[in-house]
Amino acid sequence: MEKREVFGTKLKIYFNFILKILSIFFLISCAKEKNSKPFNKWIDDKYGCKGYRNIELAKSIVSTNKMINNSSESSVVKIFGEADLIEGNLLNKELFYLSNSNCENGNLVKESDKCYIVFSFELNKLKSISELCE
Repeated sequence: MEKREVFGTKLKIYFNFILKILSIFFLISCAKEKNSKPFNKWIDDKYGCKGYRNIELAKSIVSTNKMINNSSESSVVKIFGEADLIEGNLLNKELFYLSNSNCENGNLVKESDKCYIVFSFELNKLKSISELCE
């Protein structure tokens, strides 16, 4: 009789442990999915053809992650992907990402107006975000 009680107690402890581990994994996976959606939209919208890549989304991601004055160029590239154009030097640099572009079949229409989201850095720290259209 005592062996059954000991076995039952160990089984309950093991079951509770497994349940807690599964709960933790579930919570982590939900949190990652929620936070990654804006990044995925940005990355998936190469050249801004789909209309997701815009100044509002960029500012929202930067604000949510408290990136102004805290993030380096490599941190921004890790989140937003490789820039379409880079200008500047080691002290002051700007990363340009195409946005709201005129596209056909996912490719830029040549000779069309272009808009960029511009990430400006001073001493490798993100200082501002702006929009530039030409």
